[in-house]
Amino acid sequence: MSEATRELVIVGVDNAAFGPLLEVLEEREVISAEQLSLLETDEREVDPQVFANRNIPVESLEKFTFNDKQVVILLSAGEAVEAAMAAAEQNGAWIVDVANNTRGDESVALVHPMFNSGELASAERRFVALPSAGASMVAEALAPLKDKLQAVEVQLNQPVSALGKAAIDAMAAQTARMFSGQDAEIDPEIGHRLAFNQLSACEALLASGHTLSELTLVHDLRRLLGDAVAVDASINTVSVFHGQLANLGVALTEDVDLEKVRALLANGAGLKMAEQPSAESAVGSDVTIIGRLRQSLLNKRQLNLCAVSDNLRKDVAINCAQIAHLLLKNY
Repeated sequence: MSEATRELVIVGVDNAAFGPLLEVLEEREVISAEQLSLLETDEREVDPQVFANRNIPVESLEKFTFNDKQVVILLSAGEAVEAAMAAAEQNGAWIVDVANNTRGDESVALVHPMFNSGELASAERRFVALPSAGASMVAEALAPLKDKLQAVEVQLNQPVSALGKAAIDAMAAQTARMFSGQDAEIDPEIGHRLAFNQLSACEALLASGHTLSELTLVHDLRRLLGDAVAVDASINTVSVFHGQLANLGVALTEDVDLEKVRALLANGAGLKMAEQPSAESAVGSDVTIIGRLRQSLLNKRQLNLCAVSDNLRKDVAINCAQIAHLLLKNY
């Protein structure tokens, strides 16, 4: 089956990652406008979207017909998406889940294009899950040290865009109200103000004291780095729209040689070194920026470093586009 006959279907036009994904697909010429279909649920009326100088209509998810020549990217969740997911799989389409619809289903391959794209060939089902944006960034930052890792502690500061487009809109509205001297409305689902705030957690706490997103981050990192690496994680939400930052405590299997580690990281694929990385410097970039490399004062086998990236473009859109390209070309 030739690539020209294939079709890419994106479900979830109203998702925060949709715009960056469309940009990357066009920049890298993954598909033509004729190969692209955009879907949203019947309840939402969405204007046509521009791709490669063409207006692409947004069709009804419930009325769409899936087939085995399609790669379907799921940016949304919900009952309608679950029904469409089942129909797509039944009709032989490849499905790339970006919205945790298959979280916890071990029959679905968790694939990162840098680490394990070869698993596509042996996948149990025509189903692929994308690692969380935080896990993708941390795994890429630590890839050059993979054979030396013993344990990783992640302190991830995630932007509001990690919570979705509704959270972005809510923080923008709260910011506008506060600048005009009015009280900001608090999102009842989160229970806190997003604007000008830092949240220790924005989800319900589980029995362990972790959130589901923190355990998801741990799970994804162990899948990417190997089960032998011990991982713990905390996720805080900070009052910025885009760009994530993680402070990492990394225990190695040998004493830390900072110059050797620095050289390994400087030559890592998709990595860029900076003395003091900031999330702002990573927004719009296609690389993960790492810095503040230093030996821990607690343990001579532990080092600390910082990693930043564009959570939507770098860790969702680009990874998703690369997987889609592989599926369209080879499967």
